[in-house]
Amino acid sequence: MIFENKVALGQVLFAGGSGFVGRTAVKWFRERHPDVPVLIGGRNLQAATEVAQAVGAAEAVAIDIDQPRLGLGDDVAVAAVVMLAPEAGLKGLSYAQDLGVPYLNINATITEIGPELALFAHRATAAPVVLASHWMVGAAVFLALNSAKGFEIVQSIRLGAIVDEQDPVGPSAIEDMERVHEMAPAALAFEGGRRVWLSGNAAKGKVESVDGRSLDATAFSTFDTVSLHAATGAPNIRFDLVNGESSSRRRGGEAATEIVVEIEGDADGQTKHSRSMLEFKQGTASLTGLSVVLSLASVLGLNDRSPARPGLYLPELLSDAKWFLDELRSAGAIIYEDSK
Repeated sequence: MIFENKVALGQVLFAGGSGFVGRTAVKWFRERHPDVPVLIGGRNLQAATEVAQAVGAAEAVAIDIDQPRLGLGDDVAVAAVVMLAPEAGLKGLSYAQDLGVPYLNINATITEIGPELALFAHRATAAPVVLASHWMVGAAVFLALNSAKGFEIVQSIRLGAIVDEQDPVGPSAIEDMERVHEMAPAALAFEGGRRVWLSGNAAKGKVESVDGRSLDATAFSTFDTVSLHAATGAPNIRFDLVNGESSSRRRGGEAATEIVVEIEGDADGQTKHSRSMLEFKQGTASLTGLSVVLSLASVLGLNDRSPARPGLYLPELLSDAKWFLDELRSAGAIIYEDSK
């Protein structure tokens, strides 16, 4: 098939591959797909070279995200463009469309995706376009969708994420979150079937950690909210974020990242409640990088499935929830599930 041939001949470009999340994504990709060549694209060629040498079967290239083709020459064969760095000019998306290869972006926030949607609409048959700016690039939405399978009707979904204060999430991630909050300090949620923007006291919430603590949280806008609304039809959905001590570190272990999903609804004529939790002791950046690789494998057809056709995708439209969570488990994620 066309994309399988391009993967065999070309290289997967990780734009921002020498960054904090980029290094983990490249590492996971090389571990899972040792025969697929990789391009490590970065502004700092020396840093990109260090990553390329560390993972093997990789080449470092200097890129400029404000230039056409990201500053790369016509002789560079690219099988996919993975945009791990914020790109205000969307040159990476245009580059992928010109080449007809998959594009995956983890930095297109929910409040600023208009330009991406317009570029896709004007060239809808050019390439697969994956907008994956979900929490941990889909880990939270897949945890929720897997739990939702046990319900006939989903009434509410509450998602919570805990980022440990000592978790080195990387300067780009912090900059992204600050940018999102500055642009839209209110958080998107659904209440009574209607979209609302939460601010002030309405944005204050609670998240119960893996070890049972009730932690102060703040509502946060993520793609997970809109993905779950579309997938389940739940009239009440919100996402809350905590920056504090993780359960793992409190037990004397690593600074882990946690995701908590609570669902209420109907099953077999009765009201049902479920609570699912995911704990990843390798931290936020590593879980993000791993989730990038799982969606990338799905769009390229590297997981024994056909490559994705040109179109607009979210992570949950590319992969099965059980498969995704099983892959996270195999990489060290601990998933707890409880229902009543």
